[in-house]
Amino acid sequence: MSESQFAVFHFDVKTMTMSESKPLVFDTFSVAQAHCREQIVSDPTQGCRIYNHDGKIVQTFSDERTYTQHHGKPAAKRSLIIGVICLLVGASSVALDAWLGWRLILGVLLGVRFLWSEQSNSPAASLGC
Repeated sequence: MSESQFAVFHFDVKTMTMSESKPLVFDTFSVAQAHCREQIVSDPTQGCRIYNHDGKIVQTFSDERTYTQHHGKPAAKRSLIIGVICLLVGASSVALDAWLGWRLILGVLLGVRFLWSEQSNSPAASLGC
């Protein structure tokens, strides 16, 4: 890549991981910016990052609404609420199972065991057990 060229990588805004392995190379910075703006308009879930010939980030483009939906305080608050709900439901389920004399967990363990044996090539799986 020459000093006047710029490389553009696309990434998924939600996970912040690169979408493609090969960058797009543009001859000027303005053409690279125009490509990134068009890409964001056509697909807001994708972002673009422009690198110079030294490999340094020159500019990053992403849709503001999509970025704030998956990152920052609102996303962290939503993840915390979902985590607390899952913790309470899990603790309540264990308490219910303890109250019922651990009858529910035995069924789950047997069901998982039969699920695993059904997927394997064991003789029990071929007999329908």
